[in-house]
Amino acid sequence: MKKPFFLFALSVLLCLLLLAACSSGHAGASAGSPASSSAAGKSAGSPASSSAAGKSAWESAGKSAGTPDKHDAAASSAASEDDQIPESALKNDPLWADPDSVTAMVVSDLHYTDQKNLDHSLVPGLALSGEIADALIDEVIDRHPDVLIMTGDNTNSGSPEEVSGLTTRLRRIREEGIGIIITTGNHDFDRMDASGFEKSYFGLLTPVDRDPASLSYTAIVKDLVFLAMDDNAVYPGGEGKLYPETMKWLTQMLEKYRGARIIFLSHHNVLYGRGESGFGPNLIGNPDLPVLLRKNKVQLAMTGHMHAQYIMEKEGLWEVLSGMPFSGSHFIGHLAVSRDRAVYYAEPIDFAAYDNDLAEKLEKLDRESTDSMTQTFSTLLDRQGLKEDKKSKVLDLINRFFMYYNSGSLAEHAKEMRKDPSYKTMLRALWDYNYGRWMKEMIETTKHNARELELNF
Repeated sequence: MKKPFFLFALSVLLCLLLLAACSSGHAGASAGSPASSSAAGKSAGSPASSSAAGKSAWESAGKSAGTPDKHDAAASSAASEDDQIPESALKNDPLWADPDSVTAMVVSDLHYTDQKNLDHSLVPGLALSGEIADALIDEVIDRHPDVLIMTGDNTNSGSPEEVSGLTTRLRRIREEGIGIIITTGNHDFDRMDASGFEKSYFGLLTPVDRDPASLSYTAIVKDLVFLAMDDNAVYPGGEGKLYPETMKWLTQMLEKYRGARIIFLSHHNVLYGRGESGFGPNLIGNPDLPVLLRKNKVQLAMTGHMHAQYIMEKEGLWEVLSGMPFSGSHFIGHLAVSRDRAVYYAEPIDFAAYDNDLAEKLEKLDRESTDSMTQTFSTLLDRQGLKEDKKSKVLDLINRFFMYYNSGSLAEHAKEMRKDPSYKTMLRALWDYNYGRWMKEMIETTKHNARELELNF
């Protein structure tokens, strides 16, 4: 299914709209650490408050801009033709066939919901939540990994109905002999407390060690150790942070499993946006966490929260941010770990293989969402006084940025974008709408393919 470039922008918008409201007290945050929205189903017409980076995109766009002009339509059409995601060579790596390897499928921010009346203009898949979740479960069962990993925001609100709908589906996976590892996410506590989460989900899990202070636990698959962390110490549903007691427990677990292969799992991020002058609310708010992981030779952290597929590395520690299945490129991750190597790749869920009607309905919703995003960017450029040819060229560059970011290939195209004559014009035009600073940060610091990773343990 071909995807216009603005589809990924929809997910990114979720992480940018409430930057001001979420980043209070984080004035030193990196420009590349936008906050995640407080609700996946937030109405596109609900503006965020002003921030240090300027007014939000929706606040600035204000009223409807009317029908997008020809430049917008052309940009979206061109991207839909070019935005093809190549199959990863790692898909054929021998590790997948090695019986001693641990195989996993990884997903984050499912935001499962049974509410059909949510505004899905930003996240089109919300309108098809049950059908998409069924297709995802079918794909997991067909591929039959050792374990399914879900790194938080498993439901959209944590309501009893949503949790029941999701856990009923997850039981199909357990019945097939596939393990499940689940971490908490901020959305999981909108309408549920910690005891409710434990009662609902832990019957599907096989924890080995439990943290008395939180819902953190270890899971061991063959001899691979997963640290499944609960980062809701600020308050359930709030910003990410580990309790002091949980940090002590984590230190104990790292000592207990010293010499073993360990993978760190959480909802909020470990590295993404962590700058020298501070860190954003998307991050786990324990500044010594990366140091602790590196000290104990943990090489891989798998997180989510940003609704965007991304891979980065700092001082030997790698972080994989899993994308959101309901929007963007509808990625799901695949991980294989042997005694000395790990390979990971992400690819779109093959909805058509399980329900062709679902694929067609989702494509229609995706394109409707594209219209909304096209209108927003067009309005922002109009308000900055960009007209005709200049506007067309900037829209084309925005087009390419989201196309590359969406497909995970921004790193290989970053130099090309920086050399584009419209690059500085684009940044100036979007600088006060949260987008500009973030886009600059991504273009100038992204170093790795967001879909693939190979590590030597």
